[in-house]
Amino acid sequence: MQGTRAARSPFYTRVKKKNILRSMNGITTATRSFLISGILLACACEPSHWVLCQNSGTALGTTYTIKYIAEKEVDYQQQIDSVFSAVNQSLSTYIPTSDISKINRGDTTVVVDAMFRAVFETATAVHNASQGYFDPTIGVLANAWGFGPEAPILLDSTKVDSLRAYVGWNKVQLTPDN
Repeated sequence: MQGTRAARSPFYTRVKKKNILRSMNGITTATRSFLISGILLACACEPSHWVLCQNSGTALGTTYTIKYIAEKEVDYQQQIDSVFSAVNQSLSTYIPTSDISKINRGDTTVVVDAMFRAVFETATAVHNASQGYFDPTIGVLANAWGFGPEAPILLDSTKVDSLRAYVGWNKVQLTPDN
């Protein structure tokens, strides 16, 4: 009876569990070593073809860097520049000849592209969802205070009021034919 009690004592159970865990750890370690060796051996047989590629440039008044992994050295700079050129031509407030810059100067003859229309419609949705707190037309005030591409101007309440005449999303619209 005492042998049975000793066999079932907490001390005996802890020692038995530790021994089982030690033997499992040994197997696990051996298994891990085997797997790692196999992976390394497989990698050594066939050289890796992955190459880190990088393209950098300027767009929308800032810089960018795009890094990607490819099976061989590739250069997508021309394609990237093409996309950013289209975005800049449509939406850059830093380029005086862009569609948005022309519209901001009051040119009503600009025919906008699908990208501009999508951004405009999204801006309208955000303006409505924010109950007017999001208002992209504040650019004239932001520029006057020096937050845009132009130098700040000396403002008084009269000048601010005259600039506010141009602020208000309700004053902006796209016609169905652009």
